[in-house]
Amino acid sequence: MKLPLSFSKEQKKEFFLALVLRNEKINAVFMEEVGGKIHVLSKHAEAFEKSIEESSTEEILETADKAISQAEQRLPEKLETVKTIFGVKGSWVEDNKIKKEYLEKLKKISDELGLVPIGFLVIFEAISYLLEKEEGTPVSIILAETGKKFVSAALIKGGKIKEFKTSEITTSPATTLDNILKHFSSDVLPPKIVVFNGEEDESQEFINHKWSSGLSFIQIPQVTTLPSEFDARAVLFGAATQLGFEVLDKELPEDDDEEIPADFKSGPEEKETDDNIKIVPDESSMEYFGFVKDKDIAKEPHPKPVEIIDEMPQQALKEQIEEIPEVVAEEEGEKKQLPVNAFAMMLSGKSILSKLFKNLSKLPLKSFLSLPGFFLSGGKMMLIPLALILLILIGGFFYFFSNKAAVVLSIDAKPSEKTQDVTFSSDSSTDPSNGILASQFISATQEGNISASATGKKEVGEKAKGTVTIFNNADSSQNLSSGATITSANDRAFTLDKAVTVPAASGDVFSGTTPGKVDVAVTAKEIGQDSNIPSDTKFSIGTSVSMAAKNDNAFSGGSKKEVTVVSEDDIEKLEAKLLKDLESKGKDELTKKISGDEVLLPVLISEKLVKKDLSKKANEEASKVTLTGTVEYKGISYKKSDLVDFANEVLKNEISQDEMIDSDSIEADVGEIDQDEDKISARVAIKAFVVPKINEEEVIKKITGKSFNSAKEILTKYPQVSDAKISLSFSLPFLPQILPFSSKNIKITTQTK
Repeated sequence: MKLPLSFSKEQKKEFFLALVLRNEKINAVFMEEVGGKIHVLSKHAEAFEKSIEESSTEEILETADKAISQAEQRLPEKLETVKTIFGVKGSWVEDNKIKKEYLEKLKKISDELGLVPIGFLVIFEAISYLLEKEEGTPVSIILAETGKKFVSAALIKGGKIKEFKTSEITTSPATTLDNILKHFSSDVLPPKIVVFNGEEDESQEFINHKWSSGLSFIQIPQVTTLPSEFDARAVLFGAATQLGFEVLDKELPEDDDEEIPADFKSGPEEKETDDNIKIVPDESSMEYFGFVKDKDIAKEPHPKPVEIIDEMPQQALKEQIEEIPEVVAEEEGEKKQLPVNAFAMMLSGKSILSKLFKNLSKLPLKSFLSLPGFFLSGGKMMLIPLALILLILIGGFFYFFSNKAAVVLSIDAKPSEKTQDVTFSSDSSTDPSNGILASQFISATQEGNISASATGKKEVGEKAKGTVTIFNNADSSQNLSSGATITSANDRAFTLDKAVTVPAASGDVFSGTTPGKVDVAVTAKEIGQDSNIPSDTKFSIGTSVSMAAKNDNAFSGGSKKEVTVVSEDDIEKLEAKLLKDLESKGKDELTKKISGDEVLLPVLISEKLVKKDLSKKANEEASKVTLTGTVEYKGISYKKSDLVDFANEVLKNEISQDEMIDSDSIEADVGEIDQDEDKISARVAIKAFVVPKINEEEVIKKITGKSFNSAKEILTKYPQVSDAKISLSFSLPFLPQILPFSSKNIKITTQTK
């Protein structure tokens, strides 16, 4: 007789999916339940292009499909249907129920992907519950979720969420959280901030952030950071608790799209479940990511770096010194100047030779006849002295009678000045008695460009936008026009993008009243990130007591920054500098247009920018601006002779009869100019130096044939003559310094000081 075969009862397995819907990504976590115990099989996270609130239902469905499909690749078997627990945002839930618009999205995801929804958990509540279980007491914290674009924050007291708000990141996550906390209505904020899903750099930013003094913290808050994927583990733990299961896994497994290093695979021995599902021990997983229980990684010795020695010898470069040729100093002996010029003049001077032959002709004929005999009879030795004597005689005669002298008198000139109203006229002749100086107007243009840094400042940016729900508690509908203003709790003003009609409240006192409501898009009145209002902010509508508004989602898009622009002052300075830079060229061009004894008045009567082109306009953003322009310069020219006559007439009462005006010293300083077509009127200061009148013929007669010292004594006795310098055409060292005996060979010039 055969005994019946006995079979052990196989435990029934169930599979669950935790689908965590975050601001910026979806986490899919597959779990297996066997015998009341649950552990994780696989997980994968997939990010949105923008955010879940900005994504359409199709985009959410596609992102969820990718997350689930990637996580399914590590499952031991193909699952037809999966019981699903949704992790959702707090703003999706109202009165413990998922709002209708979000419920429709979850239903479509379930239908399309074959999911069997069995419940939902609010992510922040799940995290709070898990923290409470780990710490053994209900927590009171600020719980903040960070991402690349948004920050969400919840005020949790005694394990319960009191307030929840979301805002777009402005300058930094820490600054955005600081701004969110200003909108919390709580009088006292918990002294602990818990951040999850933050990068390491962001965590340090929160720790180092200086919180606003207006925040109602009892003390400086302590900032801690939750491990990565803590939210998914919290939803898993909450779901298991609700289902009455025990969670075996304290840490979630590595994401399936992350390659596991070889040294990690060869680590501690893997544990196997009854279904041969391999799970990496917690210790090796933590060690791989740099965290080891009871070990301080910072104190562990680091492997000694391999020292790399460059074995290639460097070729020594020989310094090449350019050979400098030797400089040989050329010694020059003292040279004495010989009277070569004087001798040459004697040989070439016909007048001198004629006088010599004239004097020789007066000698008796007998003397000439005896000369050859004298030399032939042994008188050759007397020839040299006779030649020397003859040379000295000729040189002396030339020195005293034919030499020329130049006398330069230094005169201490006296300044004289008088201011006169002058009319520079192009159609009248010079008339000093009536203050008219004949002139002509000339003009010249110059082109150039100049650049400078822009110094203006201007705030630019975008206005925040969002959607609010307007509630009406009155028994009649209310109309709001486009552009109507609503004001947030922090006094930020927004305008309605279009006109709306808010329905009247419905119901009665017995069944309760329900306010009428309508959604409408709004735009901030001013630019700036301060208008990026977090979610669940309340708004007042004018002075109405029956209407109010609230936003379910945070406003975004507001930005503001200070930029450098071209200011009006920058342009004015460029124009002035261009006129100044081209002025010298303009004057040079005007000078080229005058001729003869004409003189250009040193003052320009006008300088005008007749054409200009700016690389940037006023108030336009730029770091540098360039001005290219054409400048027209106008001046006045007049004849110097006319100015001398004019000055003599003006200054005639300022000088004596023995004085005269030095014509080369006359100047005209023009003051205020009044232009009237072809006439220019101005206050002109006529300046000149006054010198004594010197009768040159009389002075020359007094010093002819006098020694230099005697001549200087005579000359310095004249008025205003401070010194006299005398020089000869040639001089002989053995003859005295005497002025020529001929007055025709003496010339006098003056120089003023």
